[in-house]
Amino acid sequence: MLVELHKDKSIARIMLNWHIKKYCNNMRGRVVDLASGNASYYKYIENKDTLKIVRADYDKGVNPDVALDLNKKFPFLDGEIDNLMFFNGIYIVENAVQTLKECFRVLKTGGTLHLASPFIFNESREPHDYYRFTSEKLEQILKGAGFQYVEIIPIGERFSAASFLVGKFLFIPIFRFLLYSSAIFLDKLVPTKIKKLHPCPISYFCIARK
Repeated sequence: MLVELHKDKSIARIMLNWHIKKYCNNMRGRVVDLASGNASYYKYIENKDTLKIVRADYDKGVNPDVALDLNKKFPFLDGEIDNLMFFNGIYIVENAVQTLKECFRVLKTGGTLHLASPFIFNESREPHDYYRFTSEKLEQILKGAGFQYVEIIPIGERFSAASFLVGKFLFIPIFRFLLYSSAIFLDKLVPTKIKKLHPCPISYFCIARK
């Protein structure tokens, strides 16, 4: 964690990277990374060298492989893609359901969408910011888009969420390390019933299979 703090990573990004490392290492074939940005998280995908990763983004300043507007039809054929990654981008689209239907369309049968959606998160216009989805709504819109298997995994809990909001004001890495470490420990003390009935994560990590 200290290494990532020295790179000015927030606890939200650090914990998302942990989930990418845990859940995205079984991908095969062609992978399209939607809203890829600079794709700093690829180093957490251990088998990345065996994949054909296509970076897709509307921002030509990040030199994407494919210029893609998430609000329009994707420039891929039906059933062309083995896997999709879509991290922290669903909240900026105009019509989330339509965008997820496009994800479903371009995936091969059996293909997987890995998606992260912020929950306790400051407004972040890139260039817009429209949504914060609950786990129930994420499941609803993913299944509504056609996905048969959907798993929703909370990233963090209320203590790490609170530390995310205040951590950016701690400019000395060791102070943020102590804050984040304490928050992660306190998250583990939140009763399971509370986590189930009243979850309060930083974000949700979703695995949806066609």
